[in-house]
Amino acid sequence: MMTYCSESLTFTVPISLSDRTLAEQFRFQHNSPEKAKQVYLNTLAVSAVKFYLCCMGVETNWSASLSWNSAIQTVMNVADLEVIGQGKIECLPVLPGEKVIHIPPEVCSDRIGYVAVQLNESLREATLLGFIKMVTECNSVPLSELRSLEELIVQLSEAPEQEKQPIHLSKWLMNVVDVGWQRVEAAELAFGFRSAEQTLAENLADNLTISVQQGILLDLGRQPESKPIALRVGLIPTSEQEINIFVKVCPTDNQKYLPEELKIMVLDDLGTAVMQATARSTKSIQLNFSSELGEHFSIKVALGNVNFIKFFTV
Repeated sequence: MMTYCSESLTFTVPISLSDRTLAEQFRFQHNSPEKAKQVYLNTLAVSAVKFYLCCMGVETNWSASLSWNSAIQTVMNVADLEVIGQGKIECLPVLPGEKVIHIPPEVCSDRIGYVAVQLNESLREATLLGFIKMVTECNSVPLSELRSLEELIVQLSEAPEQEKQPIHLSKWLMNVVDVGWQRVEAAELAFGFRSAEQTLAENLADNLTISVQQGILLDLGRQPESKPIALRVGLIPTSEQEINIFVKVCPTDNQKYLPEELKIMVLDDLGTAVMQATARSTKSIQLNFSSELGEHFSIKVALGNVNFIKFFTV
């Protein structure tokens, strides 16, 4: 059960079995008992912050964070979580009875915030106590100096103006690529797309060719074995005013199927789903539609409590 306490502006969540399993898997990769304990607590803290940000509608990518890398865990005390398009948040575990948070030297820079996560004695529950926006030196910070979680969400919602703007698909036709997106033809290896897929022309209709196809990775998993999925968007102009569009989700890293119950939706400018599909032992999902210049739509990809929404204008 999730509890949000408006008076103290804290956020308490149970630490799920999957969270503890993930922490155990990371811990067993380290021989030093001290390092294993550190990694275990850090993983629980990151899990709690990731869940909170997901509930607040903030997109994260744990697999792109240093704390997901076992080799980095060995040489650094790190519990970072990548906030897509903004930077890294450090998730600092606080044990019962502690009155301060300890900021390791290796995480004193390149962070957009530090969140204090208090773990209870049984390690079955975590409470986000607040955050610090930045630090000037690595030391211990009293819990009494934490700022409210409400301020953190306000800070994260104040994304750079370019992050708030929809992606202009017509610019893709002029080779203007948005941050985070890559041409699929140039990124096949980086994305780990499964080989021998049919071309878009085969998927859509005979004698059609793709003018441009861009892709981006989406992190929808919480387990070490979970792999990001790839979202592709392709364009085929049919006239000066109309473009055929396809959106497709594919597994990565030689995974055979998409995650069960993965959903993809095309939403109109009012946020209403006009097309949708759900994965059930599905290798990939593709939705095709046409749009005129100036029209707006968005793509939503969801799995359980995690979802991503990308906004577009034609």
